[in-house]
Amino acid sequence: MTPRLVVGADGRFSSVRRWGGFRVKRDPDHLRIAGALVTGTHTPDDGAHLSIGPGYATFIAPLGNTRARMYFVYVGAMGDRKLSGGKEKAGAFLEACRSTGLPAEWFHGVEVIGPLAEFEGADQAVESPRMPSLALIGDAAAATDPSWGCGLSKTLVDVETLSRHLLDTADWDRALERYAHEHNDYYGKLHNVLSWMTELIWTGGSLADERRARVFPRMRSDPTGFPDAVGQGPFGPCDERARQLVLGEA
Repeated sequence: MTPRLVVGADGRFSSVRRWGGFRVKRDPDHLRIAGALVTGTHTPDDGAHLSIGPGYATFIAPLGNTRARMYFVYVGAMGDRKLSGGKEKAGAFLEACRSTGLPAEWFHGVEVIGPLAEFEGADQAVESPRMPSLALIGDAAAATDPSWGCGLSKTLVDVETLSRHLLDTADWDRALERYAHEHNDYYGKLHNVLSWMTELIWTGGSLADERRARVFPRMRSDPTGFPDAVGQGPFGPCDERARQLVLGEA
């Protein structure tokens, strides 16, 4: 039996995308992210925790019962830390996370209990996520830098958008065209927002420090007009005014 539609949802290194002959555009390497499941942490369970240092950051998402997902993000140009691996890499990973200034007691007795892996975070996307009778969703269609944590949300939007267009018409070729057009619009906006935030937070040097000193207080005192990369993604402010606010040009 020949399927009416094949949907590729097999991630950043999609085989379906390769089999379909899709072209992939990729941003230059910049941020790297390493992550693992840990136990024994004393991190409070009342929220997620982000600590940013000069050229690196730690993000901890508590799961309860002293377990958490722990991530370390750093600028690849500052040196390859090679944090993928087993127990022999766990100490270096935890020390990197500690180095961002989080309370030392959160790390007393912490143990890495899941796979530890490090990835290049550069965005990559196909020119169009559809071909006749074939569609890509999630990271197979467009993978955002995982340092920003928007990948799963974007995948769910892909699922909703493709499903809605397929249900709206019996002409599935037309439905795929509409999905591809809408996908490229919201992914393009999300890509812009994340690139602005990456430039604001991760650029080094005195000029970048001065810009952060101007932008962060304004962002805290009046967030109106600023993008909300995690909360709203491409559906929040993402116009020229938002870019100027993030980059301190307004």
